[in-house]
Amino acid sequence: MKAISKEAQQVMDKLIEGLGPGNRHKRVDNSKAFMAVVVEDIGGAQFGESIGTLYSVAHYYQQQGDAMRDPEMVFFKAPDGKYYPTMYQQDNLGIYQESVEWQGETIVSFSPQLQKDQAAFANTWMVNIKQQQQLKIGGKA
Repeated sequence: MKAISKEAQQVMDKLIEGLGPGNRHKRVDNSKAFMAVVVEDIGGAQFGESIGTLYSVAHYYQQQGDAMRDPEMVFFKAPDGKYYPTMYQQDNLGIYQESVEWQGETIVSFSPQLQKDQAAFANTWMVNIKQQQQLKIGGKA
């Protein structure tokens, strides 16, 4: 699988900071001009011999009372600390793409090209989130 870039990984590390048992969800809203980011620990998963954690990262807005993802991505955090995108969803465009399909904690299908494309998008999106939410990483915003 293709991991996200080192810069995007630093953003993900910042986004999941503070999540753990008893606190599996948080909202990052440091900007009045941009949508908040919602981050959730959605459970454990296994890829080959690697057992890790799945995280959902999403922007949401309301449309006729429904929460709309704009977008949502799911990332597998492997024991090596790297993040691998496994799902992309954009409600207003009717897009739902699983590059890695899980059944319970085990993978049942894998699309290498789609997963690589999701990693490329995530690299750009994480940089945007860092800027929009004014995240400080290593002393830098």
